[in-house]
Amino acid sequence: MPPHLYFMFFLLFASLALLNLSQFLFSTSYSCPSPSSSLKTKPIHILIVSSWRSGSSFLGQIFNHHKDVFYLFEPGHAIWMKFREESSELLHYPLRDLLHSLFTCDVSPLHHYLPEGGKHISEMGFFAESRALCTYPACSAYMPSEGYDRQNCFYRCVNSSMYRMAEACRMYTHVVIKTVRILDLSILFPLLQDPNLNLRIIHLVRDPRAVALSRKRFKLLATDDRVLLKNEVISKNMNSIINNVMAKICKSQVAINKLARTYKSFDGRYMVIRHEDLVTYPIESLRLIYDFAELHVTKDLEQWMYNVTHKEIQKSGPFMTFSRESSKVIERWRTAANFNFIHQVQLMCKGAMQSFGYLPVRSKKDQENTSIEIRQKNWVDRGVIYQGQW
Repeated sequence: MPPHLYFMFFLLFASLALLNLSQFLFSTSYSCPSPSSSLKTKPIHILIVSSWRSGSSFLGQIFNHHKDVFYLFEPGHAIWMKFREESSELLHYPLRDLLHSLFTCDVSPLHHYLPEGGKHISEMGFFAESRALCTYPACSAYMPSEGYDRQNCFYRCVNSSMYRMAEACRMYTHVVIKTVRILDLSILFPLLQDPNLNLRIIHLVRDPRAVALSRKRFKLLATDDRVLLKNEVISKNMNSIINNVMAKICKSQVAINKLARTYKSFDGRYMVIRHEDLVTYPIESLRLIYDFAELHVTKDLEQWMYNVTHKEIQKSGPFMTFSRESSKVIERWRTAANFNFIHQVQLMCKGAMQSFGYLPVRSKKDQENTSIEIRQKNWVDRGVIYQGQW
């Protein structure tokens, strides 16, 4: 039997074992008290599903700033980095089981994927993106009055234990996880059917032309691209790679939306929203998203939401830049990208553009003419919850 088949059988067996034994592993490794046991209702679990460079980090921060939310940024990254020679299709299974465990505040599976065995939360590359991991009890270096600052968290909470992470998770009414590594929504059926979970899915999409340009400029996705294009012929030409990646991403986004509209399991548990609507109508979006998640909106959160979508704050690098003048950012591709490049993306992602209400441009002149609409204003995806017309 070829070596890669041995690995596939091993990974599938390990995935099932982790799912079945999660409670045992948690009870033997983490015997901390369960503060949430006094909650009158079971926690609500939110999974943000999107693709790279689509604004999912920003959507995650909308939840991260709420005091009742335990938020985790991209825990599946550890799986993809550990098994980077495998395909995205195969890695769906351990990712699905990891999500199940983390939603129930069982962090023990992370031992299998993090580089040092999961002793400290800092082994999760983006731990400082989570306010809950930067405050007590996850991190004792912060006093409650100090608030949350990701830069300080990165340095002060680096040695916090995974035990603390599990303890902190159980204190919140909402557990929110965002991922760009789900390309097949059917993989989540076991989570939807689990009576211990109250799972809801927010599907964030973005104009493929903006996504493609952002990917072209962002040079840190080579490993992810190799996993995405596993078993496919990969050209060394950058535009060709982007086209192939975009074709797969766009196809998966359409399939996710179609599946959610088809199966009753998703009724009332699936919401799709465009990034452009999110940042164009920030306060309305905040209220509708929180209503879907059963979270309370405060004036402070509304003010934060307005500020980060209307004020340009300089920050080095293209990653995790949340404060932007969004009206300029969402259409930057119209002047920054070559029309031939845009034309190819429109061909590769024709289905996604039609499904999510993005209108093609026919020429360089049309591309640069901002009076020509590139989105359907009153787009409604019938059969699902969609918050996009005001």
